[in-house]
Amino acid sequence: MLRAVVIAVAALITGAGAVLVARGVPMPGLQMLGLGLIVLAGTLFERWRYRRPGQPPDARWQRTNERFVDPSSGETLEVLYDPRTGERHYVSANAQQPARKDGA
Repeated sequence: MLRAVVIAVAALITGAGAVLVARGVPMPGLQMLGLGLIVLAGTLFERWRYRRPGQPPDARWQRTNERFVDPSSGETLEVLYDPRTGERHYVSANAQQPARKDGA
């Protein structure tokens, strides 16, 4: 709900900025246009970047012994680790997992 409101307000600000630029009021128009575009891009990027935990991209991920309950969903998550990059990935403990590559 809040995300939809932020997108709507950013779209209105972007539109108002475009109208101001078109009517010959460049400085406030460009500022509104830029602000609206930044908020729109940030809100849309946030959904892509911070998507729900899912399966790891490939088999290089190793399971750790870490498990925790995600406070937002109440779901039990396992921690997977990529030793090459140091990245951590969180997957549902109930989901089908790839076999561990380190022989354990």
